[in-house]
Amino acid sequence: MHTRRWAEAFAARGHEVKLLTSHPPDGPLGIPWRVVGLPFPLSWLRYASARDAVRAERRAFRPDVIVAHFLPNYGFLAALAGVAPWALVCWGSDLLINATRTPLHRARASFTLRRAGLIHVDAAVLAEAAERLGAPRDRIWTRAWGVDTDALAPSSRWEERRARSGPLRILWTRLLEPLYGPEVLIRALGLLARRGVPFRATIAGSGSLRRGLEAAARREGIDGSTRFAGWVDTAALGALYREHDAYVSLSRSDSTSQSLLEAMAAGLLPVVSDIAGNREWVTHRTNGLLVTPHDAEAVACALAELAQGGARAGEMAAHAQAAVAPRGRFAETVAQTEARLLTLAG
Repeated sequence: MHTRRWAEAFAARGHEVKLLTSHPPDGPLGIPWRVVGLPFPLSWLRYASARDAVRAERRAFRPDVIVAHFLPNYGFLAALAGVAPWALVCWGSDLLINATRTPLHRARASFTLRRAGLIHVDAAVLAEAAERLGAPRDRIWTRAWGVDTDALAPSSRWEERRARSGPLRILWTRLLEPLYGPEVLIRALGLLARRGVPFRATIAGSGSLRRGLEAAARREGIDGSTRFAGWVDTAALGALYREHDAYVSLSRSDSTSQSLLEAMAAGLLPVVSDIAGNREWVTHRTNGLLVTPHDAEAVACALAELAQGGARAGEMAAHAQAAVAPRGRFAETVAQTEARLLTLAG
């Protein structure tokens, strides 16, 4: 969905965009696209096999600039194909996890980073990781992808919404995968229930852990107050933000989380893991609460504090919303990216 949003934004600004992908898009796409590469079961073979197709498309389409999203596959493919000029967009796990998995992964990442004319990262922690892997400092540009702050803005103050809601309304919008720690949230909600703190939780997301999490919710006795909404589209997600008070993310590794920025812009109070990517946006007890990712007790205590409401919580929510606009507007990111791509294209 990030690639789709990026590509369609540039098409909307009047640019001619064509997407080369190894997997067909889900649903209609507002730009021309083509599947490249052979369907090998090993992903690196799939991308490597697309080299000649990329070169052929470059000769036929004659792009002014090529942009590769995600370092180890499309970034590596662009470097392997020898295209120019080209920019690399890093997403987070490609630099923080994949790039240092083995010496081979590190070598591939360094090979790719040294060949990109521009490297866009969305957090300082990614810029540092890219530089450690050999990326030239003067080619790294740090800017969050951003969100539509105007569309997400709440209609009333947090404390007013909280006073009307009764039970604390808790929202989760991350993938249900081990990296994001959803099982910690389930344990924390169980602690809340046993301590008599009323809440309603919505878990909006899909992933391999869903069935086990639903079973865990039943064991904790919270299945009546916890709803598994599955994957939701943009419109439904906007409605969920308006219906909740607190946002929880317990990722063990992250850059700038889009869902965190969305929640903050929507006026929710964030309870998020104390990791570098989150600390770039959340200052503990100023515009949210930072917790140890694995600590269900800490998460439960943070949520119980928010359930009490009060002026201090309202101030934190207001500060959270205000923190996004200066450096987290998607429209401004697109405009700044456009300027850099025009420079790169010469």
